[in-house]
Amino acid sequence: MLRCFYILCLVVSLMACQRVDSGRYDCSDVITFGTLSETKSRAATLVGSSDEATFRSEPFSVYGDWINSNGERHEVFHDVKVSYTTDDDTPTGWIYDPIQYWQVVGEYEFRAYWPASAVVLGTATARTLALEYNMLQRNDDMMVAYKHCPTKNNGQPVDLSFHHTLAAVAVKFQAPNAECEYRLKNMFFTSLNYIGALPYDLTGTSQDVTNYWVYADGSRSFVDEDNIMNSERLREWSSADGRLIPASADDYPEEFDMFLPQALAVGEGVAQPSITFTVDVKWATVDTVTMTVALPTVNGAGEPMIWRAGKKYVYVITVQPDKFDIEVRTTEWDDVDATVGDIVL
Repeated sequence: MLRCFYILCLVVSLMACQRVDSGRYDCSDVITFGTLSETKSRAATLVGSSDEATFRSEPFSVYGDWINSNGERHEVFHDVKVSYTTDDDTPTGWIYDPIQYWQVVGEYEFRAYWPASAVVLGTATARTLALEYNMLQRNDDMMVAYKHCPTKNNGQPVDLSFHHTLAAVAVKFQAPNAECEYRLKNMFFTSLNYIGALPYDLTGTSQDVTNYWVYADGSRSFVDEDNIMNSERLREWSSADGRLIPASADDYPEEFDMFLPQALAVGEGVAQPSITFTVDVKWATVDTVTMTVALPTVNGAGEPMIWRAGKKYVYVITVQPDKFDIEVRTTEWDDVDATVGDIVL
């Protein structure tokens, strides 16, 4: 279970250049991806990481096109994996093979995704990329980056700012002023879109980041629409002994799961997205209570409730002797400016 959040700037750096007689690298004409040491850029948070080690432990993958002065495209990178190394001759740490060199004229488009183990659909290029995510099989982060730049990029590395494509969701319990002892025994989500494809192509409004996921039958996710909102138990948690529910949610563990961005309102006749949980209530005897609580479909302003990419959603369930109340707290996950290299709690 992913337990902690750190703001980690993922404008990642890569150096894989031509060796010269000194044993170092001559990078004047080599395409490199990296950070600019004195700049600020959009940061991204890795879930469950305590430092850069989590990001470095997984390669990212790059697609890249060179567009010549006639507007013709030539693929330079096709799903090229970029890995971190501690080799002293690569001071920024990120390498790929074989190395590529800038053209003299024209411009470039780059698109990258992390981790490189993500499932890529179709014939992917720097223009068109579709990633598939299946919540029944995965519970890890997934991010993308995009960059358009002139050839040689004004003598700088190509900075890749990675953006989250998923939403982070946590459920916390509290039992204020309770005369009983409550223990959570199990919990799971139901009736949510659990598989989909995230397409990045020229039909989108932004080449950089999008919330547009495809779920329906016939999409690149190849999922039958009738089965997509079934009763699968998503992100199920259970414990034989149960977890003591504290008086305040501040004392309850904050454990986030990865979900597809999606609207929580559903059509007529479709089961509403919900949390189901079982609680042991101990007073004179122990009673076991199982409850299903529908996720709110509107926020505090009365607007439709949507799990959006790059945001965190914490559902606080208040346990009382005769009822359960639910409150949702929404915070930013991805839209943070941080100095390159900084890690901020």
